[in-house]
Amino acid sequence: MLDFTFSDEHEEFRQTLRGFGRKELLPGYTARSASTEFPFELLAKIGRLGVLGIGLPEKFGGTGHDDPVLLGVATEALAYGDVNLASAPIQVGLVGAQLLHGSEEVQERYLPPVIAGTENLAIALTEPGSGSDASALRTTARRVPGGWLLNGEKTAISWAMSASASLVYAREEGSTRSRGVSCFVVDMASEGVEVRHMMGMGCLPLGWGSIYFDNVFVPDSHLIGEEGRGFQVAMNHFDFSRAAIGLMCLGAAEQCLEEAAVYATQRETFGQPIAQYQGVSFPLAEHATYIEGARWVCYRALWSRQENRSHTSLASMSKWWAPVVAKDAIEASMKIHGNLGYSAEFPLQQRFRDVMAYLVADGTAEIQKGIISKEILQKGTVSL
Repeated sequence: MLDFTFSDEHEEFRQTLRGFGRKELLPGYTARSASTEFPFELLAKIGRLGVLGIGLPEKFGGTGHDDPVLLGVATEALAYGDVNLASAPIQVGLVGAQLLHGSEEVQERYLPPVIAGTENLAIALTEPGSGSDASALRTTARRVPGGWLLNGEKTAISWAMSASASLVYAREEGSTRSRGVSCFVVDMASEGVEVRHMMGMGCLPLGWGSIYFDNVFVPDSHLIGEEGRGFQVAMNHFDFSRAAIGLMCLGAAEQCLEEAAVYATQRETFGQPIAQYQGVSFPLAEHATYIEGARWVCYRALWSRQENRSHTSLASMSKWWAPVVAKDAIEASMKIHGNLGYSAEFPLQQRFRDVMAYLVADGTAEIQKGIISKEILQKGTVSL
């Protein structure tokens, strides 16, 4: 039997976070999103709600049990209030899952503060010459007594400007593609680390930036997982983050549609609310349908991960389709609001710019479609 209901725990958590998002996050979203300052005070409040420790060990402040669906619920619900802060459970989930492959020293140093929301860690994978093709990275890690020396450049790194440390992916000199890539925890205060801000059209509080490494020493204890296998570990965790990113974008779009529906019932032309015109009501119906379809692709991907089922293609479907659906729904909501939708005083235009980032971030639509089509074609070959 199919069951599309959430557990009582999930539903209660959703309602709590929806309330928090609308009360604590939504009122200041527009102002915060125009600033490059990261709102650590609000991140700590989110941490106290238990959102940042989903699936991470209890001894560090986490929930103690893996629950990808709950993480998706949290991300979607928070996005109603602030799509930028809604990315925190995803970021912490990715960082935390990889730190669990590290030394006890590294786990004790970084997991408690990121789960509590008092510190950020960045994921430094993308480079100027290897964006979507992350396996082509050029940052090097050279073995020296007691550790490694890192040299290279990372670019378009979210949280770079506020992170206390970064997960840095670097390759052994002479290695190619994904082989020989290791992951290291690098303190951002280390000698030889330089960070430069990159101003984007949205997601400003997330501190997009470039990170440069000039003979940065990393001790043996700060290697994450096995030497030369950092890329494979990262790719495995991106399957859950792609579905969660889709839900984050959709949460912002759902809030926009709700605002558009309220406005359409209040704004009158020619003696009646504009909601009475099919040119307004039909787009609301259409985008609500697209959002509902995309939501269930995302949740199916997370449920499949929870059940240890194959979900790579579903995750890629979530990543390319849901942000497009969300962007289109927000654009339609802006049009329904007329000139107010374009106004910088209202949150619609801000959500549009923030969500636009995810058409590219964490893998473009073209990369995701390549993953999906590869699986389809492999099935076709087998059936022949």
